[in-house]
Amino acid sequence: MSGEQVRKRHIERHCAAAIRALAAHPAAEFRRDLLFDGNRGVALMSPHLALDVGRDSLVRCRGVADAMALRLIHTDLELHGSLMPPNAAAAMVFDILEQLRVESLAPQGLRGLRRNLDDAFNEWCRKSRASGFAENEFGLVVYSITQIVRSRLTGAAQDEEVEGLIESTRFRLGPLIGDALKVLPRLRHDQHAYAQHALTIAQVAGDIADALGGVERQTARTAQRMLLPRQHSVDERYTDAAGAWAGTGPGQPGESGGRYRVFCRDHDREVGAREVVPLASRRRVLRAELDRLVKAQAVSVPRLAQRLKTLFSAPEYAGWNFGEEDGYLDGRRLSQIVANPAYSRIFRQRQRVPRAETVVSFLIDNSGSMKRLRYEAVAVLVDIYSRALDLAGVPNEILGFTTGGWTGGQSIEAWRRAGSPESPGRLNDRLHVVYKDAATPWRRAREGIAALLSTNHFREGLDGEALEWAAGRLIAREANRHCLVMISDGAPMDSATGHHNPPGFLDGHLRDVIQRLEGGGEVELRGIGVNLDLGDFYAHSLVLDLAGTLGNAEFRALESLYRGHRLQ
Repeated sequence: MSGEQVRKRHIERHCAAAIRALAAHPAAEFRRDLLFDGNRGVALMSPHLALDVGRDSLVRCRGVADAMALRLIHTDLELHGSLMPPNAAAAMVFDILEQLRVESLAPQGLRGLRRNLDDAFNEWCRKSRASGFAENEFGLVVYSITQIVRSRLTGAAQDEEVEGLIESTRFRLGPLIGDALKVLPRLRHDQHAYAQHALTIAQVAGDIADALGGVERQTARTAQRMLLPRQHSVDERYTDAAGAWAGTGPGQPGESGGRYRVFCRDHDREVGAREVVPLASRRRVLRAELDRLVKAQAVSVPRLAQRLKTLFSAPEYAGWNFGEEDGYLDGRRLSQIVANPAYSRIFRQRQRVPRAETVVSFLIDNSGSMKRLRYEAVAVLVDIYSRALDLAGVPNEILGFTTGGWTGGQSIEAWRRAGSPESPGRLNDRLHVVYKDAATPWRRAREGIAALLSTNHFREGLDGEALEWAAGRLIAREANRHCLVMISDGAPMDSATGHHNPPGFLDGHLRDVIQRLEGGGEVELRGIGVNLDLGDFYAHSLVLDLAGTLGNAEFRALESLYRGHRLQ
């Protein structure tokens, strides 16, 4: 994940938090510039809600987030969808009018929120005028209706530039929509009654679009000129649940009940450290480098091992301790009281020893962005943890996941040879790496772990499939507890798959997998975010800043996670 992507994700997280807080809607989510209610996408066709988080100002991002929150508060989404006209142009205008209604209901006391809405709307007005929308007659109709209705609902004055631009269009629209415009302000608290008159205005806009050359051509041109939101309800794939979309076409169903698809598995591989770094001499050099980095850390491995043994072990009774001053009375020692009434060591206590019935797996993101985010620190962290867990008698393994190629590898070539069918599913080669398996002790796996310092295989990431793979390996081992720790720097990313599938395809699959694992109870799943919060995905996670020397917080990460505390 690049620096720009990290910044964009931070802004999206803040937008999502603002939406959830304002709407009191815990299931609300905002990602990839799209609004979700739980796993279901909310179709937004209002042009002034179009947002490009990577390019738009923070002021506009916050204003749009507030506008989306008002939609969740005041709109019955099922009712709105049932009333939506079939004509695409009319549907767009109908959605605009509903959005303007909910924005007009912003509480008077929340002056900051109302200012955010105004700033975001005015910035959209400036951008849309600069985009050349006036060359498109239908675009000018949409813009004029938006300005006229917003002014009536909120009482906002229009500047001279807007007045001059829409004057002629307002004059032509007046006889057609004037009666409906008059009643909209007094009906804005009643969605159903308001919608009946909004439909009249929307139908007029649809008729104009048809007269100008057809719905599809006009809405397509307007989408380009008016900066329409990506989540366009004309394309139903984009309003389905993120990742729960069930596509059609060639490919095999994935592990998530057929909702996640894989176009080609022929080039998927699972390899060991010897294949990642084939030269033994090179592995020895990497191990020496890792030992140097580990030695620079101020950490006592035996002390860490003792803490982890307490954390991951359960007490087991192993006989008795005799001659204690309290506990259970030991009848065999009562005669000693007769000989010496002051003698008190006549009790016995059960001897309890910790027994580890746990297996721990570290799953490490080997995407290209990890090269810039202290992959050396991650290698040091898991190497020390693995050694300490071994001393504590807790089996553990270290796994990695990446892709076989950039932008698709051999899988996308197979897709092209098949005629490039639409919505193909996963289009890259999956590469899973076993740096250390649970059956191999740390001392014998030292050189394999050091392969984490070789980044030649760091490419892109298919997080959902990697979690399924790691969880399957864990569950196959007999233990009372199966603990899986994902170490990553963000959301899944594969450019080929993302480009040729609906938005949220990989994110949705990851959320599906996490939901199944966390709900299943067989695996205790935790997330460690490298300089980025993974709380949007995982119920239990913490953030580690690995930009400097590792400190106490990093070496107490597992204790914090598996004692139920979440660090920020």
